[in-house]
Amino acid sequence: MGNGTKTTQQRQAEEDRADLASTVEEEEREQLTAPSNLHYIQPSFISLISEKQWKPDVERAQDVPVYGRTTMATTILTQEAHTNGARMQLIMSILANLTVLSSGMGLGYSAITLHALTSEDNPMRMNSSQASWFASISSFACPLGGLVSGYLLDRIGRKKTLMLINVLSIVSWALIAVCSTTNFDLMYTQILIARVIIGIVIGLVSAPASIYSAEIATPKMRGRLTVLTSLSIAVGILLIYSMGYAVPDDFRLVAGLAAGICVLSLALLLFMPESPAWLMSKDREEEAERSLKKIRGYGAYSQRIPEVEKELMRMRDNVLAQRRAGQESFLRLLKQPQVYKPLGIIIGFFGFQQFSGIFVIVVYAAKVSSEASVSMDPFLCTVLIGITRVVATMLVAYILDTLGRKPPSIFSGVGMLVCMFGLALCSYFPPIQSLNWIPTVLILTYIFTSTLGFLTMPFSMLAELFPQAVRGPASGVTVFFTYLMSFCTIKLYPTMVELLGSANVFLIYGAVSLLGVLYVIYVVPETKGKSLQEIEDYFRGMSHGSTPSQEVEEDEVSNLSSESV
Repeated sequence: MGNGTKTTQQRQAEEDRADLASTVEEEEREQLTAPSNLHYIQPSFISLISEKQWKPDVERAQDVPVYGRTTMATTILTQEAHTNGARMQLIMSILANLTVLSSGMGLGYSAITLHALTSEDNPMRMNSSQASWFASISSFACPLGGLVSGYLLDRIGRKKTLMLINVLSIVSWALIAVCSTTNFDLMYTQILIARVIIGIVIGLVSAPASIYSAEIATPKMRGRLTVLTSLSIAVGILLIYSMGYAVPDDFRLVAGLAAGICVLSLALLLFMPESPAWLMSKDREEEAERSLKKIRGYGAYSQRIPEVEKELMRMRDNVLAQRRAGQESFLRLLKQPQVYKPLGIIIGFFGFQQFSGIFVIVVYAAKVSSEASVSMDPFLCTVLIGITRVVATMLVAYILDTLGRKPPSIFSGVGMLVCMFGLALCSYFPPIQSLNWIPTVLILTYIFTSTLGFLTMPFSMLAELFPQAVRGPASGVTVFFTYLMSFCTIKLYPTMVELLGSANVFLIYGAVSLLGVLYVIYVVPETKGKSLQEIEDYFRGMSHGSTPSQEVEEDEVSNLSSESV
C-alpha cells in the first residue's frame, strides 16, 4: 500500500514537471517571434557554448531539449541569427559612416571649385595666395577637431558625437551655399569660415565612426567594418567630384547639395544604437545589453542569451580592470607601453601617408592632372580618380580579412613609388602623341594602389590599436598630428612646384613611399584575426599562448549553430 502510494506520488510529480516544461516551452515559443531574428528549433544533443566556456546552474540531461528548462534559460542560436547579427553590424556601421561623407566632400571640394574661383573670367576671382588658403585652411582646422573628438567620444558618446558632426557639416555647407554674390571680401570671409568649420568636421569625424565600428564588430567582421570609414571618405570625394563635373560653374549649388546629404545622414542616425562598450563604461549596463542584442540581431528578445552575456562580461571586466588601475590622466597613461607604442606607430604610419602626397592628389586633383601632362578634361579625370578610389576601397574590405594589414600596405607603397617615379619621367620627357595616355594611367594606378594600403590602413588600424581607456583621447591626438601634417603638405605643394618643379615633387613623394614600405615591414604590427584585448596584450609584451581568442570562441558558436540548422 505504501509502495503504491509512493509510485502514485512519483507519477504525479513527473506529470507536474512535464506540465511545467510544456508551459515554459510555450512561453519560449511566444518570445521567439520575427523581431527576435531567431527560429525555434529543438536539437537534442547540441550545446550552444562548450562546457568549459559556460556552466549552467543545473546539468542538462541527455536527449532533453534545451528549451523548457527554467534553471538554464538557454537560447539556441541558429545560423539565421548569426547572419542577421552580421547584417545588423554592417547596417549600423554604414549609418555611422554616412557622417564621414561630409569629410570626403570637404576634402575634394577645392579640387572642383578652384578652377572657377581663380578663372580670369570670374569678376570675383581669387589670387594664387587666396586660393592656396582656400584649399588648405580646412586642413589647418583639422587638428582642432581631432583633439576635441577624443573628449566628445568619452563625454557624450559615439552616437551624439556623430550627430553633432552632422550639424556642423550642415552649417558649413549652408554658409557656402548662401555666400555673397556681390561683395568679394564678404564672400571670401564666409567661404573661409565655412572651410574652417568643415576642417573641424574632418578632424572630428575620422575617429568616432571607425571606433564605433570597431566596438560593435566581432573580430571576424572588424576589418571590413572599420574600412567603411575610408570607403565613406572615397564615396564623399566621388560625390563632390561628380557634382563638380555636372555643375562646373556653380560652387554654391554644389555646396547646397552637400548640405542636403548631411541632413539625410543626421536623420538616419536617430535609428542607430549607442556603442555597448561606451554604455558599459558609463555603468549603463541595461542599455548596453539592449544595444548589444540589437546589434547582434536579437531585436527585443528579453531572455538571457549566453553569447551576449559572455560579451557583456568581457566588457564589464575590461571596465573594472581600467578602474582598478585608477583614474589616471592621459599623460600618465602615455607612460604605459600599450599606449605609447601604438601611438608612436600609428602617427608614424600617418606621417608616411601624408608626405607621400596622397591628400595632395585629392585636394589638387585637377591641377595635378594638368601638371602631369594628362591630356583629358581635368574635371573628367577627377571623376575617374574618385571612381578608382571607391573601387579600391571596396576591395580593401575583402583584403583586410584575408591578407591582413601588412601585405596590402607593402604592395601599396611599392605601387605608389613606381607611379610617382613614372610621373616624374613624364614631366621630364613628355610622351609622344600616341603615348599621351600614360600619365592618366599612372595617376589612376597611383590612386588605386595608395587606396589599397597607405590611405586606408592607418584609419582602419586607428580603431584597433588603442586600449578602451584611452581610445578616445589617443585617437584624437593621432588625428591632430595627421591633419597638422596634411595642412603642411597641402599648403606647401604650390610652393614646392614653383621652387622645385612638379617632376622633383613627384620624386620626393616616391622616395617617401619607399621609406613607408620599409616602415611597414619592420615597425607596423599585424592585427588580422586578433581581438582588441589580444592587441593590447601584444603591446604590453604578454603572450596568449594557447588561450583561444574571442574569434575562435565565436567561430565555435557559429559552427555549432550551422550544424543545428
